[in-house]
Amino acid sequence: MRARPHLALALALALQSGAVLLYELLLTRLFAVTLFADFAHLALALALLGIGVGAMAQHLRPSLVPAQGLERRLGWLGLLQAVLILVAVIAAIRFPVLKASEVPPTTYQDRSFIKDNLLDPAWFAALLPVLAAPFAVSGLAFSGVFSRRKEDVGWLYAADLVGAAVGAALFVPLLDGLAGPDTVFVALFACALGSLVLFRTAASRAGLLLAAAGAMAALVATGIAARGDLLPIRQAAGYSEDQLIFTQWTPLTRLAIHRDARGDYMLLDNSSASEILQDEQRRDRVAHEANRGLVYHLVDPPAHVAIMAASAGPEVASAQSMGFSHIDAIDIAGEIFDVVAERYPDDPVNPYRAGDTNRINADGRAAILRATEPYAVIQMVHANLWSSAGLMSNAWSPALLETREAFETYLDHLSDDGVISFGKGNETDAVIRAAGAALRARGVEDPWRYVAYVGGQSHVMLLRKHPWTAEEDARLQAAMQDFRRASFILDPLAPGAEQAWRKLVGTEPAMTDDHPYSDTPAVVGATLSRVMRAAQGEDTTALAALYRSFVVQWALVLVAGLLFLGLPLLWRGRTELAVPGAGAALGFTGCLGYGYLSVETVLIHDLVLFVGHPTYAVTVVVLSMLLFSGLGSLWVGRSPPSPRLGRGLLLGVAALGAVVAFGLIPVLYEALLWLPLAARMAIVGLSLAPLAFAMGTAFPVGVAAMPAEGAAVLPWAWAINGWMSVVGSLATVLVARLSGYAPAFGLALAAYVVAFLLWPRLRRVGRTA
Repeated sequence: MRARPHLALALALALQSGAVLLYELLLTRLFAVTLFADFAHLALALALLGIGVGAMAQHLRPSLVPAQGLERRLGWLGLLQAVLILVAVIAAIRFPVLKASEVPPTTYQDRSFIKDNLLDPAWFAALLPVLAAPFAVSGLAFSGVFSRRKEDVGWLYAADLVGAAVGAALFVPLLDGLAGPDTVFVALFACALGSLVLFRTAASRAGLLLAAAGAMAALVATGIAARGDLLPIRQAAGYSEDQLIFTQWTPLTRLAIHRDARGDYMLLDNSSASEILQDEQRRDRVAHEANRGLVYHLVDPPAHVAIMAASAGPEVASAQSMGFSHIDAIDIAGEIFDVVAERYPDDPVNPYRAGDTNRINADGRAAILRATEPYAVIQMVHANLWSSAGLMSNAWSPALLETREAFETYLDHLSDDGVISFGKGNETDAVIRAAGAALRARGVEDPWRYVAYVGGQSHVMLLRKHPWTAEEDARLQAAMQDFRRASFILDPLAPGAEQAWRKLVGTEPAMTDDHPYSDTPAVVGATLSRVMRAAQGEDTTALAALYRSFVVQWALVLVAGLLFLGLPLLWRGRTELAVPGAGAALGFTGCLGYGYLSVETVLIHDLVLFVGHPTYAVTVVVLSMLLFSGLGSLWVGRSPPSPRLGRGLLLGVAALGAVVAFGLIPVLYEALLWLPLAARMAIVGLSLAPLAFAMGTAFPVGVAAMPAEGAAVLPWAWAINGWMSVVGSLATVLVARLSGYAPAFGLALAAYVVAFLLWPRLRRVGRTA
């Protein structure tokens, strides 16, 4: 008799979970536009901490989600969640969180440094609880269900994970047809449909009619939104939308064309920009910047050229002006290519309508890796790492274009007389260290003879596969005369080249794929010692801004931790929820929260190059993990394993994780990188399936081990699980920045070992003896 309500509840939870994940992903996209892209990670913290607040409310007030009339209460909570999601999205695009700038900064890089000054603290503080409210309702509903239906936790947890997996799978395709904010209507439809299922089960006529009306309204709104923006952005990253002449949402970024007195600029998420050249004068000015044009004086056309982070195409236009036409223009947000080509058809210097330029929408290094013929020039100036696309890379795989292994790839795909040109201003020094490490890995004992470093108005490193010859050096010196203030920082043939090289590279380690950061403990310590200055906005360097953000996030997390842990303890003695042995349950679920998100983060980093794009890596890893974890939980619900097997699965996670990260993934790169994208993504999903399946069994196996008397602690444990997930995400990034991703992954797997050790104590939770 229970089968039908049982399945209805699982379906409703899956719909609610999918809606919440769609809302969470939408926040990451909105933050990248209405704030700055580095606020995108705040969405994860808000989601998990909001869920924790809801779960804590259920722990302290069990009557919020009662056992009697559970489906009816959950139905109303689903509708409340829909309303709160809509309010939150409207607030996110309407609240004046950033002060609009009347006069644009001189360069768009300036926006990276003034963003803290643009932020309005009062409006920002008012926005955060509005955004967290839908997650709190979700935490309340799910924690209540888990405690009230403890015997079905395998089924219900599986519904949660599978629903989230479907939401993750839908988000990218939805952005192909809807503007970012308008995807909220799909989330509202899922909420209303979930409530409809619950009200039908509970035989609530009023609720049924209201949920049906809500679902129909969401469908109509989605159809209208497909023809035009229903919820347009009013203010983007400190600039009025009145300055924009074009906008387009893509699955990866929001493209916009900004017009001011200096000309037209292509903006990615309104936080980084690339100039759209429209006349020969502007093109020639760009071509006379050393980091953009110098390399083309060293190679004779025709030649095969690769330009990474090509964006609106100033470097492509520079190359074309010097006779190069066989160009691979590569960008992680390659939709820009078509926009520039189609909106500026009469532009005489349009880089994407001239020659045989090949437009490649992919991560730059992945595109080079799959090239079938060598390049005479491989060039990158400034990658737009402040865009959502760049920040996604920066979150999981920062600077993967500039590691030792990256330069080994570039050298492998460079012709014998070719040149690699990288210019990143003062940050070029770190690039030179990585290039030198790549040369040494190839057996080169005197790397300074392979590198020329030119400074002045702009910095650029020029790297060859062989030592610079006297003829090549003379040609470079002659070419430098055409570039304003260009001078050698390192002349490979000068008598003091070795000493200049050693001064440049210093003692700091080169960036690697495992540790793609220039941070060291000493640098981080010095930066943190200036945190008070940074907090006052006096230190505007990128590293100071980054760690200022870290400090703020850790402060938020620690305050939340004190709330989640301390409030129930203060309540002890005034409520029946002082559960004996609760510490074991909290520690167990906390380890699962830390371990799951940390493992997921590292896997995304490890697989970016294999699938060729950060967006694809995030999508395939999150989808695979949630889907197969849901199947693992479903298996526990259908056929509960023996206690011995259940505990062994926890150790299995650690063992399988080590095999995947340190054994299987390197094999994928070595043997299967040549396969088409769809095949590579399918292989990733199948490769992660055993690990994700085992990880999905952990929570329901732990809950099954607890006596019925311990069910009251589950909302509290669910809150701690969410909190520790936030801790895991921050700790993984911090450990990776200091030591690398391998140690971070080791800590993630160690969390499952600790859960294994705590498992026997779960059998005593709720019992006095």
